[in-house]
Amino acid sequence: MKNFSQKFIRFLITVFCLLTFLELASYITYAIKWRNELAVQWANGNHVILSYNYPWKFNPFAENSGWKERIFKNDGNKRPLAIVGCSFAEGSCLTYKQILGYKLSNLTDRTVYQRGITATGLSYVYYQIKNNLIEKQPAEPEYVIYVFIFDHIHRLYQPHPGFWTSLINLRYEYKNGQLQEVQYKYPIVNAFYFTRLIQEYKTEKYFEKELEDFSLFKHIIAETMRVSKQNYPNTKIVFLDYPQNNDDCTKLPQYVIKFIKDNGYIYIDANELTGKNLGDNEYKVEGEWIHPNEKAWDEVAPKLAKALNL
Repeated sequence: MKNFSQKFIRFLITVFCLLTFLELASYITYAIKWRNELAVQWANGNHVILSYNYPWKFNPFAENSGWKERIFKNDGNKRPLAIVGCSFAEGSCLTYKQILGYKLSNLTDRTVYQRGITATGLSYVYYQIKNNLIEKQPAEPEYVIYVFIFDHIHRLYQPHPGFWTSLINLRYEYKNGQLQEVQYKYPIVNAFYFTRLIQEYKTEKYFEKELEDFSLFKHIIAETMRVSKQNYPNTKIVFLDYPQNNDDCTKLPQYVIKFIKDNGYIYIDANELTGKNLGDNEYKVEGEWIHPNEKAWDEVAPKLAKALNL
């Protein structure tokens, strides 16, 4: 019995040492992989570090959810607008007077609800509309403007928002003929970097498959419109296709754009709208080269207001 106990203890120590080694190697690999992104964040004053956080179930009202509600009130009697999407919609790196919602509110004399959550995408847009999280009082928004970037397709498969956190992302899968929220049975495992590397490998595989047929993307597009007609029957949804960069590979295929239009969205290509190439660095936040700067929204806001007759 004593020999068995000693062997078992040695076995546990060996397993612990092996797992510790794997986790340390994964942590270093992860830090090297994301070194450029980490450097950009630090250069812009966002001193993010690779850390361990206990994953939580998504709740947009939780203090650490990243939900940044900006409401630009206006006394005009026109119906309000809502802007949804990721950090592009949120206005990351900009002051509130520099972002799309503020500019549209001033231009149109409308109240604008600017709701963006960093590192999210179409899943959150669907979640907000499905759960009636956009105000309907005193009136439904006339338009919900979804600021789309191509990475939102990739994010349909991300199990966590990004390299800086282990927080569980909101995800859906199409199963048994309907969209179902992905449930994580053991969310704590997502805090470990060994797991994250495996997840990222799987995400890339799913993403490659998605680019072949856009199946999940199209299901969420269709279902978002369905619940919108149910919950916001007097609201139109604008699909504002905003360029991340100048790569042709990050442009939606024409048949997907047709699918979006056929499902009742008002599709607007931001480059075609402005006559500019908004993927150029002159329209990006200086030193970061990812998010739109104020110059970009100065181009978009008045032309969008005119296109929608706001």
